[in-house]
Amino acid sequence: MKEIEPHLMSLLASRIGSIAIRMNNAMVKAARSSVLALCRDLSSAICDGNGDVLAFPAGFPAHVGGCTLTARSLLELQGDDLRPGDAYLHNSPYHGNTHPADHTILVPVFHEGELMFISFCKGHQADVGNSIPTTYNAWAKDVYEEGALIFPCVRVQRDYRDVQDIIRICRMRIRVPDVWYGDYLAMLGAARIGERELTALIAKYGKETIKAFCRQYHEYGEQLMKERIRKLPRGTAHFETHYDPIPGVLPEGVNVKVNVDVNPGEGTITCDLTDNIESQPCGINLCEATVVAAVRTGILNRLSIAMSEFPCCEGALSRIIVKMNEGSMVGKARHPFSSSVATNNLNDRVVAAVQCALNQITDYLACAEPHGEMGASIAVISGKDARYGNKDYVTQLHSGISGGPGMKGHDGYLFYAISTGGMHIDNSKEMIERAYPVLYIRQDIMTDGLGAGKWDGAPTIRTIVRTTNDPVTIVWVSDGHYNPARGAAGGRDGLPAQTFLVKVTDGTDAERLEELPTVYKITLQPGQGFEHIYSSSGGYGDPLERDPEIVRHRAREGWISLKAALEVYGVVLDTEPERFAVDWKSTEELRKILRSKKK
Repeated sequence: MKEIEPHLMSLLASRIGSIAIRMNNAMVKAARSSVLALCRDLSSAICDGNGDVLAFPAGFPAHVGGCTLTARSLLELQGDDLRPGDAYLHNSPYHGNTHPADHTILVPVFHEGELMFISFCKGHQADVGNSIPTTYNAWAKDVYEEGALIFPCVRVQRDYRDVQDIIRICRMRIRVPDVWYGDYLAMLGAARIGERELTALIAKYGKETIKAFCRQYHEYGEQLMKERIRKLPRGTAHFETHYDPIPGVLPEGVNVKVNVDVNPGEGTITCDLTDNIESQPCGINLCEATVVAAVRTGILNRLSIAMSEFPCCEGALSRIIVKMNEGSMVGKARHPFSSSVATNNLNDRVVAAVQCALNQITDYLACAEPHGEMGASIAVISGKDARYGNKDYVTQLHSGISGGPGMKGHDGYLFYAISTGGMHIDNSKEMIERAYPVLYIRQDIMTDGLGAGKWDGAPTIRTIVRTTNDPVTIVWVSDGHYNPARGAAGGRDGLPAQTFLVKVTDGTDAERLEELPTVYKITLQPGQGFEHIYSSSGGYGDPLERDPEIVRHRAREGWISLKAALEVYGVVLDTEPERFAVDWKSTEELRKILRSKKK
């Protein structure tokens, strides 16, 4: 059996990773929608001929954490009929994909008649034909009410030519057909770049060398992951977190339960999610790919393994064992239950539960809970724009997302964004205003909007957006209002999410008219707007142990108030100097008093 020398393995791994990055860049540059072109809600990956992922250096965790399931479904559904020149459209959450809005293009790569790779490109679409204009239909009792077109590995190209029947179906059912088709071409073109570059790689190094590399690379990744897990203490843990109420379905919300078992001897971490409720008649249900991705995200966040430190391949990821039930809300979706919101919200609660459960086993990078998802500031908007001949539009806003949780040794990262989405890129406000009839009035960090701790959770972001001269329909599915992120090890909880209907007067002033529900659809009339306060992440550790100099700096910058500096952190500040100054003696005395009151 052929063996690959270490330098060649490193070279081939780098080449394959760079191909995936090139695919991602091609999608960004060619995409039509703001969701892909501005926010970059897209991912690329390379899988081997068995469907096992080899590289995803430019992917969102929710997209690629379970992409082996997506690729293997191609082999299961189309394996006997795959040919060079084929391309497949896949978005079925019942067959290893994430949720219907994540259209995935899969291109099989052949050499001498043998399947060698699968080129994988995924992009969140602006619209997928849902019964209401949003790609997150939380109200859907089942997939039929959800309304999305479902493509379980459906061929969209044969011999490098579009299957026009599929294209016509999409153009008839999707509200913004030109936008969809532009994004389709961007994803297809990127996947074909992957095919071309991988074919050249095989031709240069030979089929047997490439096959040997794939086998050994998975073995290498598995060995590195086992070694990393063996450095952890042996232990088991149970953790529960609570998702907000789902109107009309679960008025008490959803309790997410996870049992974690770290077995250094075996080099495995097992996450058991089988003790969760059955699927419910709503769009919040998770699916197999998103549960797997969420668990892997939570574990890797706590292991602090950067992508440069271990192979992003199925061999490494296989040491994280995920147990779930079919037909569970936190498990494998069963048709026809809807998984419209499967990449967010409840999925982020799974990440939080896994990360926080590990606090009971190791304090290395121990953390509080991250903020809830996904409020009005990243809602889906739709309507007609009179500036462009009353042309229909549908897009998702991506802005004003809060930062990450406090961790032992680190404050929450301000641009953490979404647990399973990686670091989203905030939309350019100017580009959104140019393309759609909305205007950003303000976006700022709210004073005292964070989870206080020895290490603070990142503060919340407040966003105010109004319409211009046309009505705008806006749909959001928010979490974190009734159950804000909890602090850990004495840290305080994050700020709850809130959304208000506002009337914008002059400049940046907005009059609150009423508080709006957490799951809502509304058509804003010209001059109306919304104010959204994103939920913030929890803090880690006792705030009375926080470095007073950091408290001084945060108070001077307006992140916390002088009142919070005194009452929460026990820090007395002299505001006479331009940069403020800590009154060290008074601070020490005040902290003694505050600590005694806690006993």
